[in-house]
Amino acid sequence: MSTEEEYIKLLDRLYSKLPERVQKVSGQSLPNLIILSIGNNTIIKNFSEYCDRIRREDKLCAKFILKELAAPGNVDENGQLVIQGKFSSASINKIMERFIKTYVQCSTCKSLDTVLIKEKKAWYISCLACGAKTPVKPL
Repeated sequence: MSTEEEYIKLLDRLYSKLPERVQKVSGQSLPNLIILSIGNNTIIKNFSEYCDRIRREDKLCAKFILKELAAPGNVDENGQLVIQGKFSSASINKIMERFIKTYVQCSTCKSLDTVLIKEKKAWYISCLACGAKTPVKPL
């Protein structure tokens, strides 16, 4: 047996022992935020559903958005984020994109299939697709 054949045999053995990488195409698409301006308030109707989809707590997402907008607000019992003040849907969508890029998307494989882990004072994004663990700045 030549060294090339041995090499290929070893590679096949290695690949057979590696876990299969699961790519979920449906998991990569996120629903659009439904943003309404009613009076002097801006309401994100499907906020809780959106947060569940990206596997983040409503409070954490709301805290980020409200901090970025420098506006008061809260998540009501229907899972809607009510922000005091009028804001364009473009600015809110841009803020959510920044949140996803910073606190959701895996920096290694760009998957959105991640969980946020808090260990003492450090926060990490743990990717469920590739297994990478990336530190992020706490909110």
